[in-house]
Amino acid sequence: MLISINSFACDCQCKGDCSFSVISDTREFVALVKVIEYTSYIDHQIIGYDKKMPLTMTVEIIKTYKGTESREKITIWGDNGNQCRPYLSEFEIGECYLIAPNLLDYDSEIGAKNDYDFFSCHSDFILVDFDKKIALGEYSRKRKEISLEEFERELKK
Repeated sequence: MLISINSFACDCQCKGDCSFSVISDTREFVALVKVIEYTSYIDHQIIGYDKKMPLTMTVEIIKTYKGTESREKITIWGDNGNQCRPYLSEFEIGECYLIAPNLLDYDSEIGAKNDYDFFSCHSDFILVDFDKKIALGEYSRKRKEISLEEFERELKK
């Protein structure tokens, strides 16, 4: 039963181009962040994952490319097993990411107003090799990496 709930919760398909380049163009907030810590955990076990699954994480904003977010650190919510969000175990503490998250506009058990989340069916975050200043992942349908400098130029077009 739990497996069917998990597959139903994220049984979605992207319509059109849902690569990071397209998603970041449509979002109000885009930033380079570093994962600082997991701040809360799911209270039940996720099948196939033998550790405590993080529910929220705190990220430090290194650079804002788009938007008016003024906080130095923000909270991002992940999947609790019933949402169409990525599990936060995909994120490594200390790693950097380009993000184009959704702003949460109300408080609930699965998010707090003015925090953020991601949608599993979009590429709304990609890993960054901070030393090389390169983002790695589904940047576009044809590109799997882009320099941070080039990304900033592309976003401003």
